[in-house]
Amino acid sequence: TPKGAIADAITRDFGSFERFQSLFADAASKHFGSGWAFLVVDRSAERLKIVSLPNQDSVLEHGTPPLLCCDVWEHAYYLKYRNRRPDYLHAWWNVVAWDVVDQRLETIRAEKFRH
Repeated sequence: TPKGAIADAITRDFGSFERFQSLFADAASKHFGSGWAFLVVDRSAERLKIVSLPNQDSVLEHGTPPLLCCDVWEHAYYLKYRNRRPDYLHAWWNVVAWDVVDQRLETIRAEKFRH
């Protein structure tokens, strides 16, 4: 589970880590076809949002820095999970490096205050 600033931000913006997980998995599982689910920080570097984008689209094109990304293209899970994207998403949480996500959030916030 997340710790530090990212944990605080998730609780503030989504109510709880469990609710965040549910919303994130929902965005990733309901995405039709190939694409991505992202946890991003808004342009003010204050609020977190969940964004689902198709194919080659990137949150960087929208000016929102990514904190966390889940690949929902079939190549990410088909060999192990076949067409069971929900099973892949459930297991995916076991490999999230929350310390890296927390560091990204801190870096983005520090950059905002430098400008």
